[in-house]
Amino acid sequence: MSSSIEPASRPQHISWAKVSLFIAGVMAYQGLAYYMTVNHPREGLAEALVVAPLVLVTAGLLLRTARSRLVLAVLTAAGIAGFLAWRAAGADPVWFYPVPYLTVYLMLLWAFGSTLASGRQPLVTQLATLVHGQIPAEIARYTRGVTWAWCGFFAGMTITSALLFLFAPFPVWSVFNSLLNLPLVVAMYLGEYAWRLRRYPHFSHASIATVLKAMSRFELHRPASGR
Repeated sequence: MSSSIEPASRPQHISWAKVSLFIAGVMAYQGLAYYMTVNHPREGLAEALVVAPLVLVTAGLLLRTARSRLVLAVLTAAGIAGFLAWRAAGADPVWFYPVPYLTVYLMLLWAFGSTLASGRQPLVTQLATLVHGQIPAEIARYTRGVTWAWCGFFAGMTITSALLFLFAPFPVWSVFNSLLNLPLVVAMYLGEYAWRLRRYPHFSHASIATVLKAMSRFELHRPASGR
């Protein structure tokens, strides 16, 4: 197919120094999280590092409106109270570690899956529409399929994490969740991006920088117009 649709905003110039610094920071965080959870699982820093992704994802989903910010505040207070009660009860903190990861995976599964309900626009279709404006029906069908693919990805992450925690040595579980989770997300995205370029070579594809900018300003749960 061919299309003359152009990205809503021109590709952004990327500062590779900043990108390199960000990647180095992520790698340092993952390495430290792995080291602490495996070697010092009962220290507060290990628990704080594990819960950090949950805090970031929750804040990203709930900081858009005043009502959402109130929900975030309530959830934060409840989480802190629950964690303190957990520690006061003398529970083994090792059983705490899978909770933040599983919660993040399930939240992301919900973020993608809930947009596939009747009357809603699939999340990836939302992004494509935000970047390109009106998109052809074939691209709309494709982005719906990609939304389903991301649902399958996060469902797989959830199941794999749970099974590794229950049946594999703890360091193996920590490798998957502390070291491999983000690279797997990046690999999933880059793999889909490469397939899209191959499948629709004549479509005006937005740059990754443009897509990232669009992700920072789109709203979840749009109506299913333009599907």
